[in-house]
Amino acid sequence: MHRIVLIGPPASGKGTQCRRLQNLLNLPTLGTGKLLRKEVELGTQLGLEVESYLSSGAYVPDALIMELVKNWMARHSESGWLLDGFPRTLAQAEALEVDVSFQAPTLAIALEVPQHELEQRIASRRECADCGATVSVGPSNEKNCKECGGLLESRADDDLENFRRRFANYSELTQPLFDYYAANGKLLTINGSGTSDEVFAVINNHFHPSG
Repeated sequence: MHRIVLIGPPASGKGTQCRRLQNLLNLPTLGTGKLLRKEVELGTQLGLEVESYLSSGAYVPDALIMELVKNWMARHSESGWLLDGFPRTLAQAEALEVDVSFQAPTLAIALEVPQHELEQRIASRRECADCGATVSVGPSNEKNCKECGGLLESRADDDLENFRRRFANYSELTQPLFDYYAANGKLLTINGSGTSDEVFAVINNHFHPSG
């Protein structure tokens, strides 16, 4: 049974690879970032609690995120899962391993992309308001999603100053997870600088070696 966490800096392509991996392995998937942004949009109690963190580029406190993941995981304990955006801190990773309310992952896929390239991606990143797909728009600045035709919108947290705060938080709080999962023999590190097809080819080969 596959229990996979996908980690990497903001704009590294986690959402895109998560959807492709979900289709490849037919796993229930939790994208914590998308879920939190949806809660903010709906004005729920959780959304009100996390809005200030998201708008400032800060990490949402462990307690809030872990409660959300714990509730979701309780509904998917028998089928394996794929987590996009969790864990983001060492405390969260350790909780997955030892807290009986969670399950330990079998694999951590880590995407590596240089900061300067990520900043270029941020400038062109759009998200579909209907299906949630994340895409990069070209010089034509297209307005509609190629997957479903929905409207493409800039994410509220995708300004450069916000990104740099998020990247600094990532470097301090999430980067240590690479060593943590490597020490546990669970880390698959992938160069995320290629096209989405090139990156996914490496992921696919891990599960279905070409020989």
